[in-house]
Amino acid sequence: MREIRRYRVESEIGRGGMAVVYLARQLDLDRYVALKELAGLHAADATATLRFLHEARLAGSLNHSNIVTVYEYFEHGGIPYMAMEFLPRGSLRPLVGLLSLAQVIGVLDGILAGLAHADEHRIVHRDLKPENVMRSDDGGVKIADFGIAKAHDEIATANLTPAGEFVGAPAYVSPEQVLGSAATAASDLYAIGVIAFELLTGEVPFAGHGSPSALLIRKVNERPPLLRSRRPDLDRGLVDWVDHLLEREPGKRPSNPQSVRESLEDVAERVIGPRWRREAALPAGPPAHDPIEVPAAPPHRFASMRTLRTHARPAALVTNALSRRANLSVAAGVAVAAALLTPWLFAVAAAAYLALALITFFDEAEAAQIRRRA
Repeated sequence: MREIRRYRVESEIGRGGMAVVYLARQLDLDRYVALKELAGLHAADATATLRFLHEARLAGSLNHSNIVTVYEYFEHGGIPYMAMEFLPRGSLRPLVGLLSLAQVIGVLDGILAGLAHADEHRIVHRDLKPENVMRSDDGGVKIADFGIAKAHDEIATANLTPAGEFVGAPAYVSPEQVLGSAATAASDLYAIGVIAFELLTGEVPFAGHGSPSALLIRKVNERPPLLRSRRPDLDRGLVDWVDHLLEREPGKRPSNPQSVRESLEDVAERVIGPRWRREAALPAGPPAHDPIEVPAAPPHRFASMRTLRTHARPAALVTNALSRRANLSVAAGVAVAAALLTPWLFAVAAAAYLALALITFFDEAEAAQIRRRA
């Protein structure tokens, strides 16, 4: 296995246009991480290197429960790397079209919480899509890959993306990004609208309209189809919420992730109820990547006798029941003999004999039942 500084690479778990992600083990802390490497880097490709390092610095400055944690970034052999939190459940993509309304709202709420935190630091993601939304072990989501994010006020990064080009997935990128305008928080919220549309209908707006270029042309010149045309059963408030995010002109679109999140919560409380979060956790499902084998926990030492008997072998239970009956028989016999030697204890002997008869009856019934189960 290849080692990169203090990380041992175990397998490749993802590949994009600019980077490769490996599952690696951090040797000094004995933990798994997602190690991101700038793939195909050439010495002359200084722009790609700057973009990658810029991503690492921005993502590393964000600390939120709905954002993938970045541990460190470094260069090795002239290639930049970034070590990130490893989430074995994988991305949101396999669950698209399979979630309940409460789960869909829970996903959108988690993404908006992460975006609101990034917005406080003046950071825009610019490439939101289900592949960049990771599932956490607690049933929530975390935003990954602020790889093409940029701080609003950093003029130095203005030349990292060539003029006239946009960066992002065609289905999720906003119309203004297609036209070469700077991405803003409103651009990320447009992507949220596309993700919401897809989660509720199973497909993105403008799906099946030819090549990516044709999709982009339609996105710039046409308004997306209304959600009600695909899901007339949905609550009007939720439909309006999604349609508002998909406004073609950024000036008509919301621009504050926190306010959008609050309005979504109002919809959830009205449609599902005040305890909607109890139904919002994502299903665990099989992990996308799980190299860690967790041994089964041994029985708790303070487990009840009923629990232990349930897991015991039937033959042993029969033996135990008969042994207990024999012991009680001896004890009752001793009591009868003592009573015969002492006339005034005759009543005690009679009671002991009756107890022996009852114990024998119930033990024989229990042993017979155990044999039938075996």
